[in-house]
Amino acid sequence: MATLLPMLSACAQTAATMSPRMIDVPAGSFIMGAPPEADAQQGKPQHRVTLRAFRLGQTEVTFADYDRFAQATGRALPQDDGLGRGTRPVINVDRADALAYIAWLNGANADEHFRLPSEAEWEYAARAGTTTGFYWGEEPDSRYANTRRNGGPDIFGHTAPTKSFLPNPWGFYDIAGNVWEMTEDCRFPDYIGAPSDGSPRAAPDCGSHILRGGDYSSSRRGQRPTARIAAGDQQRSTSMGFRLAQDRR
Repeated sequence: MATLLPMLSACAQTAATMSPRMIDVPAGSFIMGAPPEADAQQGKPQHRVTLRAFRLGQTEVTFADYDRFAQATGRALPQDDGLGRGTRPVINVDRADALAYIAWLNGANADEHFRLPSEAEWEYAARAGTTTGFYWGEEPDSRYANTRRNGGPDIFGHTAPTKSFLPNPWGFYDIAGNVWEMTEDCRFPDYIGAPSDGSPRAAPDCGSHILRGGDYSSSRRGQRPTARIAAGDQQRSTSMGFRLAQDRR
């Protein structure tokens, strides 16, 4: 046991000091969702949500972030399918993998309170106070997102290293395109009955949760901050990753 304690201490120190950079998100209200005429991928109906302050990862969790956890805990490294590791968003992880990584971070420091964001928190941060169709304006712009429409700064056929594109007004990178991001919300087809305080929407025995943000193959519709899809909790994909949220205390 005497030889095990230094190892555990080193693992805890690694988790505490190597967690992704978080950005403070102010409390506030916004209109969540898309208007009735929007396409079927957009969340509806529009409704007002008032949120407490919280924190959100500046970038998606990267391979470098996740690989440190996997190596420290003896967990298998996720496959990158030849797309690259390092600062690219971690892919081929399922919900249990993401939650295990979060538990590792929280185990290093009980005051961290890392978690997945709620749908409302994610959209509020992605909009960053804007009301346009995309957080940068009304038309797609390759300076801001890694998507299907390759051209200009978007030279990536699949995932891109984080921070390869311009951030949104609150400093979040790749919050449109690159990979779909997991949220805490269970799959529901619409926002009827959704909480108005920004908390996640739960259901008994939920096995499918909502993802937000589009991916590297998204067209115009998937780049919008209102776009949403769902994935089974055991699903792994080259186009799915996650971003951390954190309580502010």
